[in-house]
Amino acid sequence: MRFLRKERAGNLSLDTLIGVNTVCEGFIHSERSLCVEGSVRGRIEVKGEVVVGREGKIEADIQADSVVVGGQIVGNVTAHQRLEITSTGRVTGDIEARSMSIAEGGVLDGFCKMLERVETPYRQLEDKPAVEGNHPLELKTPAEAVEDLSKS
Repeated sequence: MRFLRKERAGNLSLDTLIGVNTVCEGFIHSERSLCVEGSVRGRIEVKGEVVVGREGKIEADIQADSVVVGGQIVGNVTAHQRLEITSTGRVTGDIEARSMSIAEGGVLDGFCKMLERVETPYRQLEDKPAVEGNHPLELKTPAEAVEDLSKS
């Protein structure tokens, strides 16, 4: 786990390590965590954290509580809590996460979907259209807009 900062490595409850010279193909399921420094092809479902080290290469769809990417992932990623792409990380595929961060130098080549609705601090944007009486998608000509303003 060379790429992990010391403070992260101390908090990680490591269950499974796939080493640098190891290739794993198929379905991986873990109740805890998985660290990949080698290569994995297939599908990954982990109830804890998936950590992809700098040398790690994954060609798989991943579902986990959280995912930290320091290597490469080709596949779709669902992180039920958070996704972190470090400065050496690269994800090619679509991601879904409640929160995410991409460090400078990190790459995401795909679409991103946030799993939780983000509350807007501007309540009026949620409650009513910008102009009273108009549907937000209705477009008016400038003359109609001026006429509406003169009636007010």
